[in-house]
Amino acid sequence: MRCLVTGAARGIGRAIAQRLAHDAVAHGGAQLALIDQHHGELDMLADELHTLGSRALVLTGDLCDPALTPRLVVAALEAFGGLDAVVSNAGFAIPGELATYELASWDRVFAVNVRAPWLLAKAAHAALKDSRGAFLLTASISGTHATSPLGAYSPSKAAALMLVKQLANEWGTDGIRVNAISPGLTLTPGTAAAHASPAARRQREQRVPLRRLAEAQDMAGAAAFLLGRDAAYITGAELVIDGGLGNTLMGSLQMSGWQAAGAR
Repeated sequence: MRCLVTGAARGIGRAIAQRLAHDAVAHGGAQLALIDQHHGELDMLADELHTLGSRALVLTGDLCDPALTPRLVVAALEAFGGLDAVVSNAGFAIPGELATYELASWDRVFAVNVRAPWLLAKAAHAALKDSRGAFLLTASISGTHATSPLGAYSPSKAAALMLVKQLANEWGTDGIRVNAISPGLTLTPGTAAAHASPAARRQREQRVPLRRLAEAQDMAGAAAFLLGRDAAYITGAELVIDGGLGNTLMGSLQMSGWQAAGAR
């Protein structure tokens, strides 16, 4: 598989690259273009993937720059001669309340979480059409559940989910599948501070029906499925990977008294 992965240095992006390389061992290895701002960590990942028989191209840059994404795709195409998949995984949040949120923060969050995936998909369209390939976006359960105090993050992920549906609708006739994964509470370097308190971590784990927080590898398995042949008839889909957390709203409410009143 020839695949470009953004946000590949850490967390979910790193796990996806590792999983794709592992899955390709029996087929002579994968060709992976790894994009992130953390150059040193990308180099270490590239060395790891090389030991698995895969080829890794390390690319760096700020996805807020609209001119970067076409250059990334061109570099991958020159190195690999084509692309079978693109994983738009890079994303971030700037905390804050919207009543006092800075315009620059709003624009930066949307630039990375929505504009960059669109520009990446646009630049890769011809290559993915040639290979009848797949585009995968890492969204979030925050795209359908408002999340304080993350400011523009939830609105940007909601927009990213609609971007996936729009691309899938427009590009289906080109043989390109476009899907999203929406992680729930996941242990990554980016969320380490939120889970640093043992009490806070236990509280979150108790809210999840599976009684654990996700690992990045949980997301990588779902990503590999959506990029692979077993998902050949899936497009425009959001695969929620949250351990059942999204189904717990009513269960989290105090339900005593409802039996007497009768549920309606």
